[in-house]
Amino acid sequence: MGRPKEHLFSPEDFQKLSREERQLRGRMSTLKRMIEKREGEIENLKPSIMKEVNKLMKPISKREKEIKDCKEEIEQLKTQIQSFDFEFPSFRVENYSNGGGDYYRGVWYVNSKKYQLYLGSEKKVVQRVKSVHPDYDSKKYDEKMKLVEDVYLNDLQLKYWKDQYGEFKEGS
Repeated sequence: MGRPKEHLFSPEDFQKLSREERQLRGRMSTLKRMIEKREGEIENLKPSIMKEVNKLMKPISKREKEIKDCKEEIEQLKTQIQSFDFEFPSFRVENYSNGGGDYYRGVWYVNSKKYQLYLGSEKKVVQRVKSVHPDYDSKKYDEKMKLVEDVYLNDLQLKYWKDQYGEFKEGS
């Protein structure tokens, strides 16, 4: 009995083939069966593997959905803020010279009125920025100013909220 033959060689026709050709055809037939068997194994493994992948992907998918929901809510809040005509300032840091020394200040505008917060001398500000960004010295001037702004932005925003809305208290 055995397996069905791919080519319908009669035993006499098959015996007429050269020994090398019979060996090559036999090897080719074996390889084709091996491929079919392994493809079947892959198809059988896919559902169980996909269960594992789905199980592993669940936390990632959950976080991605949370991020998407947060971004949508931010967009809704932006629209709502614009409809109320609130104006939130943009903050920047500038350096200036005074009496032979270099200093930094944070600046923002509310209703066309300039507000500022003294940040300190260049030495003091650079020391704090370097503690957060050790690569400060290797940056160009514009990049250095962005790093200073990054470090001091929270201070500027807290000052703004305190001035505009009263004492800022933790937990309230």
